[in-house]
Amino acid sequence: MSVSHQDRIEVTRSGWSLGDQLPERTAASCLFDSVGWLRAWEAIGIERRTRSAYLSTDPAGPEGPSVLPLYEVTSSPFWHGYEMQVGLVGRFGNPMIFAGSSYSMYSKRGPVPHALAQGAHRTAMEWIDTGAAEVLVVPNLTDEGVADWIASVGEPIGKILLERTYSYDLTGDHLSRVTSKIQRDVRRRLRRSAERGLTVQMFEGEQAHALVAEAYPLTVDTSDKNDWPALFDEDSLHGLLRVPGALMAAARVAGRLVGVFFGFRRGTEVTFLCGGVDYAGLHELSTYVALMYRSTEWARENGMRRIEWGRDNYRFKERHGLTGTDLWALVYAPGPRPDLALDLAGMHRVLSDYIEAP
Repeated sequence: MSVSHQDRIEVTRSGWSLGDQLPERTAASCLFDSVGWLRAWEAIGIERRTRSAYLSTDPAGPEGPSVLPLYEVTSSPFWHGYEMQVGLVGRFGNPMIFAGSSYSMYSKRGPVPHALAQGAHRTAMEWIDTGAAEVLVVPNLTDEGVADWIASVGEPIGKILLERTYSYDLTGDHLSRVTSKIQRDVRRRLRRSAERGLTVQMFEGEQAHALVAEAYPLTVDTSDKNDWPALFDEDSLHGLLRVPGALMAAARVAGRLVGVFFGFRRGTEVTFLCGGVDYAGLHELSTYVALMYRSTEWARENGMRRIEWGRDNYRFKERHGLTGTDLWALVYAPGPRPDLALDLAGMHRVLSDYIEAP
């Protein structure tokens, strides 16, 4: 059934509804399917979207519906980075349909309601049937989400270990979780970085926006180091700082910005999504270690109970006591695609080897 409310269009089916506007309230699993994040992401244009919609569970629960965005995308620097890394640039057609942005650390953290997966899959297949897209990509699912999607709509043509993200529950002293060797190394690095004049401060609002021009080249240097395209421009970094709870951890020496994390406080959880450092002074100043541990101190002092630390730097994060969570991508097409399935299996091998590399 289709229902029009002024300029809002909704399609309601058993267990789910489809609309072109984000509901006012959502039962969010994490930052990335919250109203605050999704509303701000609408205005960030780093991904070129030609069509978008929101799937919602229906009826809604007491906190609102569970929501999943569906995007038709002609350009995504983040996904393009994966294509470059595995040598499959352009292999998935253009446009592509994504159930959740590849920029989001999770499309959903944990389980995915079956009705939501069914609605997203059905809608995506309709878009493919009537448009130019060839595949639906469901990025950044946890193990539970993968199981729910497959139980709801069947096996995909490809399943890829896309990333591994890391988190830490703030119980007790974090350094007690790492080896005595790491403890000594961290204390030495923090002491020396302080002696060399490095400070880490948290900024919000206009103070954070004022640092974006300095922060942007550091984020580009991080992408260049990993042979990826630049994932953000200055406008998108400003857009991130408009997410409710946004903040910036800034490492400075003599007034010069040498490292930055972009973070988001939501309830008793803080998520650090992206950032960058000046690699020329990284070892001398221990910039990354200082940002990580001073941000942890700030989180503890401000009542946070969990820190989401994001992707990459896998072995470093493991040595420092963080808990890893595998993030998967499922790729669906309207019919069998043995040629593409073979390439997706290769993509899985390349990315898995990268994630597991010593």
